[in-house]
Amino acid sequence: MPKVAQRYLDVDPWVIRQRGLHPNRARVSEAIFALGNEYMGVRGYFDEGYGGDSLVGSFFNGVYEHIPGPEPMFRGIVTDQTFLANSVDWLHTRISLGRETLDLATSKISGFVRTLDMRTGLMTREFVWNAGGKKLHVTFQRFVSMADPHAAGQRITLEPLNFSGSVKLRVGMDFSNEHEEGDRGTLWRLISSGRKGEVVAGMGKLPGSGFRVFTSYRLECSQPIEPKPADDDGVVGDELTLKLRQGRPTTLDRLFCHYKEKSNRKTDAAVWQRGMDLAAKRAKLAYDEAAEKSVAYWLDVWGSLDVTIEGDPANQQGIRFCIFNMHQTYHGVDPANNVTAKGLTGENYWGVAWWDTETYCLPFYLFNNPRAAKNLLAYRYRTLGGAIRRARQLDFRGARYPMCTIDGDEVCGVWQHGDLEIHVSAAVAYGIRQYDRLIGDKEFLYSKGVEMLLQISRYYASRGEWSPLTREFGFWRVMGADEFHMMAHNNCYKNVMAAKAMQYTLDVMAEMPKARVA
Repeated sequence: MPKVAQRYLDVDPWVIRQRGLHPNRARVSEAIFALGNEYMGVRGYFDEGYGGDSLVGSFFNGVYEHIPGPEPMFRGIVTDQTFLANSVDWLHTRISLGRETLDLATSKISGFVRTLDMRTGLMTREFVWNAGGKKLHVTFQRFVSMADPHAAGQRITLEPLNFSGSVKLRVGMDFSNEHEEGDRGTLWRLISSGRKGEVVAGMGKLPGSGFRVFTSYRLECSQPIEPKPADDDGVVGDELTLKLRQGRPTTLDRLFCHYKEKSNRKTDAAVWQRGMDLAAKRAKLAYDEAAEKSVAYWLDVWGSLDVTIEGDPANQQGIRFCIFNMHQTYHGVDPANNVTAKGLTGENYWGVAWWDTETYCLPFYLFNNPRAAKNLLAYRYRTLGGAIRRARQLDFRGARYPMCTIDGDEVCGVWQHGDLEIHVSAAVAYGIRQYDRLIGDKEFLYSKGVEMLLQISRYYASRGEWSPLTREFGFWRVMGADEFHMMAHNNCYKNVMAAKAMQYTLDVMAEMPKARVA
């Protein structure tokens, strides 16, 4: 990769704007224009389908598939796989004008512009489609609600520029969407679908983990419509015809309700009913009202999140893009969630959490969202059992936090990373210490925090060794945090971090009796 920026997006302090299609950068654009709200995320792929290079991706935080592997050849080597499952394509849309179906890989278009307004969280895409001489101005807008974790919306606006006539649409939710990484194909089984009033709904299930995702939509249109059911091969949806008049835009909205269920104790029927109940509660919510609530959330939160850089428009845009993605990826809604690798924008790195959470991400939340910071540490407490199991697998005591995980169990299949990079536990201890220093939440520290610290210290005490030559304590056969030096002895970073973790544990243990007396 070159060491200089390859800029193809406009520099703007608040807006990410792409002019022109740039098919060679399709996947990069899909990640840049992704939206999320911690509960779920969706890549910036084309609603109407695309015959070129693309990764259609939608993800629900913590909804993973589990694939058991063979019995490992050596103890401690991980073979089971757990990965964030690419889920339902809920934006699934197909548009036909005459004999041509819209596909930006082959259709003749002009004026393509895609924008992500970071102030509002709205993503918009527009272009003019020339189908056999008929010019149709097409606009897509979408949002994933920050005000309501279950809600999202899609708006399609069609305006004929030089004709009047009919356009056919098929809209739906595609549960046959494929998971590309590992050539896994379609993961989901569509187990339920149905209609109740204006609500169209479907529910998919993962065969390995048993997790389920319910999604539904309602149609709203600026003209009378008569949608007909169009369910086929994992797609639950409708087909309809819009009668367009030259120079007059027609708008078709879809309001979505999403619900994920990670407990296998609930029956499919109970999960379906819960999803339908959630959809019913949002049955009267219009697109504009739902979008305005999400926009209002963003406008309010920017009042405390924004960082201003004067005289440097590129870095001003860059820092806001980072803040926008940090907040939409995670803001402390659920302590069962974590900051997933790549956020909720793609399949790479399997949607797992790393030590980067405490080392690089936690400071952001410590300074602007203490609840989110606490929930990130609460995630580590919830998964303490997995860290203890991992230490035992490697014949050590205490808690060896995984190199990468979703549910608390180690899923790093590369032994030198999964076994030799022992600094992850120290990162968790570091996070607890920084939370205590900046937030001063002693109730958390003296209950959950100290339990994690003790288990982390027990791990390091059992993992280290005493040198027969110098009689000093240290760590042999480790990989440095830079991941370039394997089977190294006494890596400076690991030694210092582990020593500080153990000393901090002793300090907390010493202060607790005094705190109780006070």
